[in-house]
Amino acid sequence: NKVINYLVVLFVVLIWSQYAHSYVRNQTKAGVPLHWPAASKLVDVYVNYQNFQSPLISESMVNSIVLSSITQWNDLSLIGLRQNSTTGQNQNEFNEIYFSTEPSLFNGTSVVGITLVGFSESTGEILSADILLNDFFTFSTSPIEANYLGNVISHELGHFLGLGHGQVAGSSMFYSLSRGQSLISPDDKAGLYSIYPNGNTSLGMLTGTIVGSKKLANVFGAHVQALSVKTGKIMGAAISEIDGKFKINGLPKDDQYLIYTSPIKQMGLPSNYANARSDFCQSSTKYRGSFFQSCGANAEGFPEAIKLNTNSVDVGNITIRCGLDTPPEYIQNKSMTPSSFDLNSYSNSGLGGSFVGFFSAFEIQQSSPVHLLEDYFQMDFSHVTDWDTISTNPSLFVELKVINQPFYSPLKININVKNAAGNYDVTPKYVQESGGRVNIDSITRIPINRLVSSNNNFEIKITPELLTDAINISAGIPFTKADLFSSYSDLQEYLYFYLVTATIVKANGDGTYTQVSSKEDLLSDNTICPDAINTYALTNFSASGASTGSDRKSAAGCGTVVDTKNGSGGGPGGFMVGLLLCFIISYGLSRYSKMA
Repeated sequence: NKVINYLVVLFVVLIWSQYAHSYVRNQTKAGVPLHWPAASKLVDVYVNYQNFQSPLISESMVNSIVLSSITQWNDLSLIGLRQNSTTGQNQNEFNEIYFSTEPSLFNGTSVVGITLVGFSESTGEILSADILLNDFFTFSTSPIEANYLGNVISHELGHFLGLGHGQVAGSSMFYSLSRGQSLISPDDKAGLYSIYPNGNTSLGMLTGTIVGSKKLANVFGAHVQALSVKTGKIMGAAISEIDGKFKINGLPKDDQYLIYTSPIKQMGLPSNYANARSDFCQSSTKYRGSFFQSCGANAEGFPEAIKLNTNSVDVGNITIRCGLDTPPEYIQNKSMTPSSFDLNSYSNSGLGGSFVGFFSAFEIQQSSPVHLLEDYFQMDFSHVTDWDTISTNPSLFVELKVINQPFYSPLKININVKNAAGNYDVTPKYVQESGGRVNIDSITRIPINRLVSSNNNFEIKITPELLTDAINISAGIPFTKADLFSSYSDLQEYLYFYLVTATIVKANGDGTYTQVSSKEDLLSDNTICPDAINTYALTNFSASGASTGSDRKSAAGCGTVVDTKNGSGGGPGGFMVGLLLCFIISYGLSRYSKMA
């Protein structure tokens, strides 16, 4: 092994967690984002199987898994990766992926993988990078398992390309190892595009400023997520900077986005965000997660849908909030049937809409284990007599999404729909996606009756099921809360809330659907209705560690750490993954050494 001349060692320990937040770019201590040089259109990666001691995974399988991850990261931006093979390791001229038993890095099976990145401190340009995989660890070849080799490869390749740990649940760059990380998520794609934009004309950008108090003080370190009305997924996110501004690039245009803002979680983030504050509400309490909505009583609890049909949309000022708003009419009609709260009546243009509902912790506890709580609302489309003005497609549906999992609101929502023709349950219990992630958000499609308009007046009943730390067999979900919400003990939402979105879609005949109508809002920001009266702006931030001010190569490492105390084994719910250890080691320019 070569000797390393250490100047600074910075350890950031990340707790096993569950919150849903943004892609993050890796940075130097001076805040310069890491990136491969502009001339590096294609970067070679060399895979070395020679030191791998597991007889259960063949060389061809390793290469196949690496190729799958590389293929997903490619074609998303200006930069691409090309896979090669080598029988050597610790080679200065190669960017390598290899298995290692280096005791200073892999003491047992805690740390699963580390990415070492050599870069220029002044420019952030990446000069070389290696991915080291723990040869003591037992990797799986099953994509639905947490210890699947592809989960680690995809995650580490993100670091290789310049991405840091993110906090969007289900993303490859999520800071805690979990199911589904082998598949590149929309947030990962947006993150890579933000580093290496390739001029894709179908992608655009949302920008804005996070503020609080009557002074419109800039908020540093707020997580800002953009949720697609079309897909119900987080498509990209960002962290507000020292001036309160955020930028989410790489978002598909011709879509609408709902913005969710919440305090930053420190796990896994660059040290530049270490002094972000959130205690801006009365009695120095923290502001909470909330949806961007217009000012005025009529907008309470109705997230504003931002249409992205141009290259860039500036949403203006978005206030942080000390409470989660819900519509007053919803509160007044809560648990009442029939309910007079008609979601579509708040749509001035288009059909459908969105609102926020909730169950308090007290309500949930009083209802458990027999879930007697019920929320009701209506969607009345009986006034629409000429559906051909919406679409001539004969098969139209109300697409109803009830979403809580991305916001770590730990409950399962069941939906029951009633109209003049009858009453039926339309809620799937869960969907285990191809990458292994378990999706419990409730998404269903209710057919539109073109002939009998009265049948298009729908009453929706929402019933919550509380999820537990044990396997939730009684709820029809054979997974634990930890399986569904990674690292939930740190990031669990204390208010059991949900987001409802409704649109009109047409069936395409191949199992897919296309949105044909949705609520259209006029963009209006929060300049005249800021919340969080104690907000104050930071004038600067300081990163931990020292800097010489001269160019040097540095190593940025990310380790994935298994929480063996919580692991129960035996099945998809048993492999629990704990800490992510991420560190930056800066050392002399004259000696760039790799730990083997």
